[in-house]
Amino acid sequence: MKKSSRSAAPPGGGSADPIPTAKPIVKKRTGIPGFDEITEGGLPAVGVTAIVGDPGSGKTVFALQMLVNGFRRGEPGILVAFEEPTEQLRYNLSSFDWGFADIANDDICLIDARLPADTIQTGGFDLSGLLASLEGRIAESGATNLVFDGIDMLLGALNDEALERQEMARLGEWVRRSGVTAIITVKSYGASERDEQRTAVLQFLSDSVVRFQGSLTPDAFSRTVRIVKYRGSGFAANPVPFVIGESGIEVIGFGGIRLDYPIFSERVSTGVDRLDAKLGGGYVRASCTLVSGAPGTSKTSLGASFLNAACERGSRCLFVSFDESSSQIVSNMRSIGLDLARHVESGLLTMESFISASRSPEEHFVAIRKMIAGHRPEFMVIDPLSALLKMQLPFAEMIGERILEHAKLAGITVLCTSLLDSVTGTQELSASHVSTLADTWLHVSYVASEGERNRALTIIKSRGTAHSNQVSEMVLGPGGIDIVDVYTAEGEVLMGSARHQKQASDRRKELQMEIAGQRARFELDKDVADLKSVLQRAVQNLEWKEREVALLGLEEKALREGARTDADERLILRQD
Repeated sequence: MKKSSRSAAPPGGGSADPIPTAKPIVKKRTGIPGFDEITEGGLPAVGVTAIVGDPGSGKTVFALQMLVNGFRRGEPGILVAFEEPTEQLRYNLSSFDWGFADIANDDICLIDARLPADTIQTGGFDLSGLLASLEGRIAESGATNLVFDGIDMLLGALNDEALERQEMARLGEWVRRSGVTAIITVKSYGASERDEQRTAVLQFLSDSVVRFQGSLTPDAFSRTVRIVKYRGSGFAANPVPFVIGESGIEVIGFGGIRLDYPIFSERVSTGVDRLDAKLGGGYVRASCTLVSGAPGTSKTSLGASFLNAACERGSRCLFVSFDESSSQIVSNMRSIGLDLARHVESGLLTMESFISASRSPEEHFVAIRKMIAGHRPEFMVIDPLSALLKMQLPFAEMIGERILEHAKLAGITVLCTSLLDSVTGTQELSASHVSTLADTWLHVSYVASEGERNRALTIIKSRGTAHSNQVSEMVLGPGGIDIVDVYTAEGEVLMGSARHQKQASDRRKELQMEIAGQRARFELDKDVADLKSVLQRAVQNLEWKEREVALLGLEEKALREGARTDADERLILRQD
């Protein structure tokens, strides 16, 4: 058995040979949105990538989309089809906006390699002839991207696991020797032991393995992609959703860190004056507001008031509604004095209504993002965002967060509503699970009392803002929405007519107390006036007495002076 020269020191005591330094793997970008992010750069530039998935999961679309993107970079490509006729492939792919029909066959060559029926029956074939033919085409066209589509149809005809492994090894060696980027697509039914064995062989012989899978619920169908293996490279191991639209496949990846959003200090009106006051001036621009509540608590009305005020200022707005038509919303809002139709006609307000169950959450995300790119709104309402959750698909919550992240990154001030199942008003949990991303959270609920059901509004949180912590009553009328302070008496919160009656009763009591106070003040003023009158007379009497005392003093002085004069005169007369 030959020993490695690195396992021991050479004779003479010299050092062992240095271990070769590993070189980073060279990758080639696929150009498929989101996919290059989860693979940290794309597919192995030289090597085999196995795309495994159920029928209709998007394997062929992925492969051809990469070929088209490579062609746009000046890289010719070849697709070898083992399952579908090339004419059918071209027809199927003409629905995408790639302009595939205008690409010459020399630039993206489609080769029909389906086996004849007699060959399939005997199993007498190998890949050597095909690979030799491909070498000639590569030399002629300079192709660097190859796709072997539906190779399981070829391998399955061998009916021999050892032969399958042999042909897969032959293919891998040929790819690396040719220096090309190769994709093989394989159906995986997962129903038999043979399928599992083939998958194991693929994982062993391929440089990277990508799994396409679908998730079906009674409401919708969702596709996911997962990087099962990537030799010599890091990658995002968790499954992520993807959609197939008119532009092909788009992967909705999820970042591992929160993104930095633009920060503003400017306030924008909520459309309700007293709510603005309770929030310190309104919503912060480019922030996210969540309005949660039971059905009928006027969540949509709050959103419509917000956009109406923005349109009045001349701003572009977008209203996305689930399960309620735009015309119905416009009609309903007239009852509270909001004329949204004129804003739609002016072009400032774009309204779009989706049926939540008609698409997967990720398809809704792509549609909303496309609307944002087309209309470029400054303000947006999504009503209700929680509609995406009722399909109970794996990524609904993450998609909800991704929609809000995208809006905040674009500097859009967004308000989304969340429908709660409870109508009691006691449940304060956001059904859309986006409360952590929301900067402001308003909760609207019902309060039933005195034979009435009234609406209550609470500001649960408002980041970086001094805000009211009081429960307020929300009143809807022809003039719009008004926020009224509730009446609290002896621990009881009163709303509606009970509040009006209590306030009227309190006003009567206040009037009676005011009258009683005025009467008491009048009596006191009268007593004071009488006392002042008595005091005034006493002062006058005092002045008179003081004058009499003064006169008496003068009189006594005059008598004393007269007596002294008389005495002096008598003395003089006696001397004479």
